[in-house]
Amino acid sequence: MRRLALRLRMAAGILAVPVGVSAQQAAADSVRPTRAGVYTPAQAARGRSLYELNCTSCHTQSSHSGPLFTAKWEGRLLWDLYHYVSESMPKSEPGSLTPDEYAGLVAYLLKMNAMPAGTEELPADSVALKKIRIEFAAKRDSTQPR
Repeated sequence: MRRLALRLRMAAGILAVPVGVSAQQAAADSVRPTRAGVYTPAQAARGRSLYELNCTSCHTQSSHSGPLFTAKWEGRLLWDLYHYVSESMPKSEPGSLTPDEYAGLVAYLLKMNAMPAGTEELPADSVALKKIRIEFAAKRDSTQPR
């Protein structure tokens, strides 16, 4: 009986290690940068129209691009930006647009910040947006000489 219990504990320990490593690796691999192209040109164009209708009365394009915008959002999840915009804007009627319209606005903000377009539209889905990290510039490999 003790032998069986020992074998079961050993088997459980062996099985638990690969699963834990696999889950950790999957979590690390699942986050991609905005530089990977996370919106489409058509989506950004729709976002631009919405931006012009809903945002320009209070904001200029320079308030959503450049060093201050970069400093605030660099390294954060795209969900953070989407959530902020969808909960707070437009100031006169926060939350008044559809989720897809907010995704279009965020796509346009990415375009304004020189993020490349991709082949799939940016989803209005919190789970998917939490798997995208805002990165304005490619990360340098610290092993490469300058």
